[in-house]
Amino acid sequence: MPPLAGGPILPDMSALVVFDTITGHTRRAAEDIAAALGAEGLTARVQAAGEMAGWDLADAAVVVVGSPCHAGSVALRSGLSGPIRSALKRLGASELAGKVGGAFSVHCAYGGHRVVRAISKRLAACGARVPLPGVVVRAGVPFSVVTGPMASEQDRQRLRDFARGLAVAAKTPTGAA
Repeated sequence: MPPLAGGPILPDMSALVVFDTITGHTRRAAEDIAAALGAEGLTARVQAAGEMAGWDLADAAVVVVGSPCHAGSVALRSGLSGPIRSALKRLGASELAGKVGGAFSVHCAYGGHRVVRAISKRLAACGARVPLPGVVVRAGVPFSVVTGPMASEQDRQRLRDFARGLAVAAKTPTGAA
């Protein structure tokens, strides 16, 4: 495989994409991110937050977390889903040291940016380098558990581009120009 900008990815480098979903929109976003990370040479695992007993970070150079936006305007919960909040609380203070972190959210009306900021802040507090602003995509129907419209192809491309940027960041040593 030819090396990408920023240097070659080590053969054992992997990524963990953690998500929560009710309608499937956030799962699809997680799968888009994982596929793009895989296309960049990382072994990407997609894991539902509600099924996690703990964080399996072995060999993970990249950790991406995504939540649907739940009550995004409510500052107390930052709009995060319960399983994502619980999973993030289980991360230790330096557990992500040396890893690249990223955040994404799927919302149907508003609040996704607050969700992304909350996830990014927690990843950084646990030691991750968060080199890119997170991605917010729109899908679904407000105040509903029905599927509704899927994310647009343009939003899905933004997720893939985000993943590519995280892969490049993982290959770039900290402090490199």
